[in-house]
Amino acid sequence: MRLSHLAEPALEFGSGLRHPDIRFGIMDYGPFDVHIDGASRRIKLGIVGSADTVEGTARWIEACSDGFEAKSSRQANLFPRFPGLRNDETFRCEFTTSSELQRILPTKEIGRLVAIPGQREVTREVVSTIVNEIAVLAERTALPDVVLIALPVEIIERTVNAREATGENDDEVDAEAPVEAEPGSELDFRGMLKAACMRLRIPIQLMWPTTFDPSYRIPRKLKENSDRRMQDPATIAWNLITAIYYKAGGLPWRLARDARELRTSFVGLSFYRSVEGEHMHTSTAQMFDERGEGLILRGGRMVESEEDRSPHLTAEDAYALLRDSLKVFRGQHGHYPARVVLHKTSRFDRNELDGFHKAIDERDIDYADFVWIQKSMTRLYRLGVYPPLRGSLLRFSKDQALLYTRGSVDFFRTYPGMYVRGR
Repeated sequence: MRLSHLAEPALEFGSGLRHPDIRFGIMDYGPFDVHIDGASRRIKLGIVGSADTVEGTARWIEACSDGFEAKSSRQANLFPRFPGLRNDETFRCEFTTSSELQRILPTKEIGRLVAIPGQREVTREVVSTIVNEIAVLAERTALPDVVLIALPVEIIERTVNAREATGENDDEVDAEAPVEAEPGSELDFRGMLKAACMRLRIPIQLMWPTTFDPSYRIPRKLKENSDRRMQDPATIAWNLITAIYYKAGGLPWRLARDARELRTSFVGLSFYRSVEGEHMHTSTAQMFDERGEGLILRGGRMVESEEDRSPHLTAEDAYALLRDSLKVFRGQHGHYPARVVLHKTSRFDRNELDGFHKAIDERDIDYADFVWIQKSMTRLYRLGVYPPLRGSLLRFSKDQALLYTRGSVDFFRTYPGMYVRGR
């Protein structure tokens, strides 16, 4: 065994300048595409929600323009201020909304939705209702670049919050770390809504009322006596505005890349249960290039392998999925990648390997990595109170290793928690 540490990757921002942190990089140098012709300089935001949440979300956008003070903390690098959007200190871009881009769900309609019996039925109907409202916005002359779905508490409790896991490793969370967001529901309301909105070609961003008013209380279903703790306003603004900028077509940052590195296509595979039919299982592949730009491809039917009883692709579907991914890569870059990295959370079985190798050999790609990721019961411990550094790598053999994708970060001088995301 050998223990080592993978250094935090450098990130590139405006003018190709680098910084290890997204927020400080954007403040110091602007987003990566700030000097690129055609980059967004005005992002129009649509809003769908109740009268209260639409008004509150519009108010939050206005507040973001003025900025938020840094959280009082010993970890200044973890909780910086959000300078606002009125100046040239952040995204160099205007974020706007107007009544023409807002759709309000009547109180009576919200009451009808939450009264629908059955978890599956209410989730489907809420998704359908929201998609219909976005479709109206999609017919406007001035289309929104991103639609914010400002969910009322009643709908959150019947859909997103319908079945919540307790989260893992709660005892590892630092007292000042950002708070972990909810893992999602059995029916995956978020995934269903995003899938249904794909045909409209307008990105969406879910918003909770706690974003603009911390006094809202959305109790945890499985921890009824514990309300969610909220991140500080500046951290919420950083996370959401950065996500919105990216969804609107902007490129806030990218991984710095050595010009000598191979052109690589990263393809992640996942399986999910479609709500269109209880027994329908399909797969998706999310493909990224070394610039961090990616897209989602629809894969084939899942089959349960006799080897491990886990979901897998047939050889034919594996071949078709990677073949199509490589075509997309070539369309974007004008050439095929020199290296392909495929990763998923179950073993690659014999049929999948046959299909993927067929597509790889067809394009004369010399380098291919098949990465199988799973949780491990092996733990590393570090002197002091914090977990091991993110990037800690323990190699068991040539083919097996333990990698800490979460952990303490030197730049933050702390353990930033399970996730750094806004709500």
